[in-house]
Parts: sequence; structure tokens; C-alpha cells
Amino acid sequence: MKFKSLKIKNYIQDALVDLNFQDLTPIQEEVIPKALEGQSIVGKSPTGTGKTHCFLIPIANEVKPNLKEVQVVIIVPTRELGQQIYDELKKITRYSPEYIDLRLYVGGGRRDEEIKRLELSQPQLVIGTIGKIEDLAFNENLLKIYTANVLVIDEADMVFTPEDMTRIDQIFGQFKENIQSLVFSATITDELSRFIDKYLNKSVNVDLSGKKISKDSIKHVFIKTKNKDKNNQLLELFKIMNPYLVLLFANTLEEVDNLSNFLGTNGYPNVKLDSSLKPRERRNVLARIKKGEYQYVVASDLAARGMDITGVSLVVNYSLPTDIKYYIHRSGRTARFKDTGKVISLLDFDDEKYLARLHGRGLDIYFGEIVEGMFKETKYQERKKNKYDEEIEVLHVKYPLPPKVKPNYRKRRKEKIAKETRQIKRKRVEDIYKRKAKND
Repeated sequence: MKFKSLKIKNYIQDALVDLNFQDLTPIQEEVIPKALEGQSIVGKSPTGTGKTHCFLIPIANEVKPNLKEVQVVIIVPTRELGQQIYDELKKITRYSPEYIDLRLYVGGGRRDEEIKRLELSQPQLVIGTIGKIEDLAFNENLLKIYTANVLVIDEADMVFTPEDMTRIDQIFGQFKENIQSLVFSATITDELSRFIDKYLNKSVNVDLSGKKISKDSIKHVFIKTKNKDKNNQLLELFKIMNPYLVLLFANTLEEVDNLSNFLGTNGYPNVKLDSSLKPRERRNVLARIKKGEYQYVVASDLAARGMDITGVSLVVNYSLPTDIKYYIHRSGRTARFKDTGKVISLLDFDDEKYLARLHGRGLDIYFGEIVEGMFKETKYQERKKNKYDEEIEVLHVKYPLPPKVKPNYRKRRKEKIAKETRQIKRKRVEDIYKRKAKND
């Protein structure tokens, strides 16, 4: 399906031509016509498939420039994502014959100026974080979100968090009961589903993720680093490969610092991208990356969500995230739209359970190793379960996790499972040695 076949305003079509938008992605083809009809939608699709324009085009088409009130509210989890949506919406609406008042409300903005402007007039399109919208709509009682006809929530699994439930209750209570809602996320957890059912009813579900958690255009390779120096493995990898732009992920700020310093001292100039950077610093770093000043970017999970870094040909997981959803979002930084990409993960140990979970959710996995200056890949074969694996799995049934638990129950449960898991593994090792001794 072509963008030119969409029944949208001419000035938007002109903007799409300038942006070289021709063919709709599968998620766009499913969502945009429904959104233009006024349907509420919950859209799920892997990162990098064009979800953002699923809502930008319909809302740009429906906004009424002559109506001087809030018509659309777009809620985002981070200031970076808000800025990117703001920039993209500016591009789509730039040929509008009438002025469209679009405003961005995120942390780091000039609050006094925002307040003065709100005292004079209301924006027509609002992009903001939960905290900022709460401040301007309730603390200052200036931003009149209750007039909105469309509500958009991008990266919804990051917006609907238990920590923000009080704010969410307050904000969502202001919207019209019949408001059109457009909700998008790469992952929809059970917790998120409960939130959606509570606040956003009568939505059409559009799920193009299927069983797979990643696009076919991304190749996932795991390097076993057991008994090997992880840093040296990384250097060997970069000697073999010469990627256009590498995004390296670490789990902590300390890891980011150490990895960045290690690469720098070994002849790989790089830049850090993590939560320690101030908003202005972060914007500057992103701008320099886009200009092609850096080939290597060392990042925390901040960069996996809400930042559109184009041209990433390789993602490296220096350390794997404990939560699979973060693996999904990290992977989605490469192979944007029709590009191809590769994700290489360094295993601190042979974590068969982690790999089995990924494989079970439809991910094609490869093992990689460096042999005589060459990088060789072999297809992953899931190990058959034995009685010890089954005994470990039973522990989660033995110690169930009910919906409501007492304080510290989760910690005690985790400790019990870990203790008994260690006992089972020791027994497995003992049995192996007993069999060897018997055979000898």
C-alpha cells in the first residue's frame, strides 16, 4: 500500500513526498486507515517498524487549526522521545496553510516561559511526559487537557508504571469518556494489559509481532566468553568487523564508564550515552552521532528507548539485560525500517535458560566464535531438558507469586529458589562424577 493512496490532506501528502515516504510498513497499513476512521487502537509491533507515523499522520490530518484548544495529547516516557516526535510532527505539518500550535512539555524545558505562553493561549497538539503534564495541568491549572479528542501513548509499557499510578489516575480522569486512544508498544505485558483495560476501553488490537520478538532482518549471535577475557573478545571482534555504527550496551553506569575507557585506551574513540548526561549534553551527543562523528557509542538502556539513532548496523550487548523486554528494545536499535542489522551478545556464562527463553519466543539464535582471525557462526540448538532442569522449574510452582504479596516476600522467594537451585546443580555435578568414577 502506498502513502499516496491514503485519504489525507494535500499538505501532508506533500510533506510525505519530501520525506521520501512511499510504501507503508505492515503496522502502518493496518493502523493508519483505522485511526483515520476514528477507531481506538492498541498497536504492538517490534521496534523500528514505523509505529510513530501510525499516529502522527492521522492526528495531523484531523487537527483543526481554527479551533484554539487542546485537541491531541501525546504522552511519552522520556524527553528524548518527546523531542523526536515533536521534530517529526513539525516535518509533517510544515506545509499547513494555517498555523498549527504544537508544544513540547518535557523535563529540562523553560518552565516560566511555558507558563506565560499557556496564560495567553492553549496549544492544539501537546507532547509531554506524565510528570510535566501533571505539573502544568494540575499544579498550575493552566494546561486544559480535558478538551482533547485524541490521546496517544507511545512506548506504553514505560508510561504505565506502578510508580506513576497516582499521576496516571489523576491525568486520565480528565479525559473525555469517548476519547480516541492510540496506544503503541513493542511489548505488552500482563501488567500493561490491565492498565489498558482499566483506562482505555473498546480498542482494536493490532498485533503484528506474532510469535517472534524481533524482525527477520536482524541476526542474533551469542559469543560464549567463559574462561575468556570479555574485553579482549570485544577487541578481536572489532578487528574482524568494521561496522558503520556500533551501539554497545552495558547494564550499569559503572560498566558504561569502564567499557568506554577501555575502548578509548585501545584505539577506539567513542562517546557515552547514559542517564548521567544532562538534557543539553544528551542532545549534543545525539546531534554529533547523527553527523557521523562517532563510530562507537557506549550506552545504558536509556538509549534503547525513546531515541532514534539512525544507521546503527551493529548492536553489542556487553552484558545481557535481565529482562527480555530490554533485549527486544536494544535489538530494535538496528535494522530500522528496511535495513538489515546484527546483534552480538557476550555471554558471561553459558546461560542456557536465557537463550531457551529467547528461542521459545521465536528468535533464531546463532553462536559465534573467533577462530584464527575469522568470525564463525553456528545455528543454536536448544538443549533437551533433563530431570535437573525440571526440578528447577518446579521450584517456581513450589514457591508461587500471587498477585498481591507481603513486603519482602519477593526477596525471600528469590533467595529460596536460588538456594535450592544451587543444591540441585551441585547434585547434578556430583552425579556426573559418580558416573565417571563408575565407568572408570
